[in-house]
Amino acid sequence: MTDHPHGAAGTGPVDVETVRARGELDWEDAQDFVQRLTAVLDRPPRLLVVDLADVTFADSSVLHGLLTAHRRMAEAGGRLVLAGPLREPVRRLLDLASATGYLHVAADAEAAARCAPVPAPAPVATRPPRARGV
Repeated sequence: MTDHPHGAAGTGPVDVETVRARGELDWEDAQDFVQRLTAVLDRPPRLLVVDLADVTFADSSVLHGLLTAHRRMAEAGGRLVLAGPLREPVRRLLDLASATGYLHVAADAEAAARCAPVPAPAPVATRPPRARGV
């Protein structure tokens, strides 16, 4: 059985959202998991923690969803962190795809939640246009 609860935590400028998955994430279950990630990304937090500690199997559709979520978080100025400990089948999937060097992985959900989100971009100061001849 697969369970994918998600919830928000934190207040103020550090906006943290957690998505948890459990069980086997084969193609069918992965679709629900990816939909939950996508729902979170519709209003991206500064930090998205994906807790995979209770996932016993994950296939390439999960990897695709994680990489897509990682890219979208980066584009929005946020960070995605995977929370472990990752079980061997999940670790092997990430290793085979060389994704462990690309995705941030924390020891557990608490450590992942403490990861600093990517700093918000500083506002760009603009000067008013100069008048000609000045």
